[in-house]
Amino acid sequence: QGEAYSSLLSRAIASMPYSPSCKLSLHYKTRFWEHMDPPIIGGCGSTDIPGVGSVCYPAYKINSTGPGVILASYVSGTPAISVQSLSEEDHVAMIQRAMVEVHGPIADEQWTGNYDRQCWQVDEHQAGAWASPLVGQQDLYLPAYYNTEFKTVFIGEHTSYTHAWIFSALDSAVRGTVQVLLDMGLVDEAKTVVTAWMGRWITL
Repeated sequence: QGEAYSSLLSRAIASMPYSPSCKLSLHYKTRFWEHMDPPIIGGCGSTDIPGVGSVCYPAYKINSTGPGVILASYVSGTPAISVQSLSEEDHVAMIQRAMVEVHGPIADEQWTGNYDRQCWQVDEHQAGAWASPLVGQQDLYLPAYYNTEFKTVFIGEHTSYTHAWIFSALDSAVRGTVQVLLDMGLVDEAKTVVTAWMGRWITL
């Protein structure tokens, strides 16, 4: 057996909790929502239908004649726990019924039957959508993530000072790259990365 990570880093690895979240998109023959009265032209809204959460409409190729996709459901927290336990078939059917309730029968007529579903907590490679530190964990764990132990540098949204955004993961990648370069003694290269990627919070 090799040496273990420090006590603090080991606790961070073992106990950082993650929030559940589910997204479900539905494919339609036409962008019928853009021709309703009133039309829906891009953007996101929400509905009070249980288990649906946010609904988002594409903001690209407005008024084009081809098919379109609605992000028909985006939920997190307790609602995500509920819908992720449904079979894929039942979840899709539930959200498609909600789209008919919101838009009328045209949503049924135009649905192709194609969909995509992502529930991060039950994804075998993910097991959670984003880091959701308990009170005190953020301040406690961040310094541990920023230390190199056994030639290992930890990056990812969970190691950033903000969570739940792609930016957090990208920001951590800049920090991790700079950390590796500094560990190698490549200070000028580290400065170049900071300048190029605007990691201005890093001081050298």
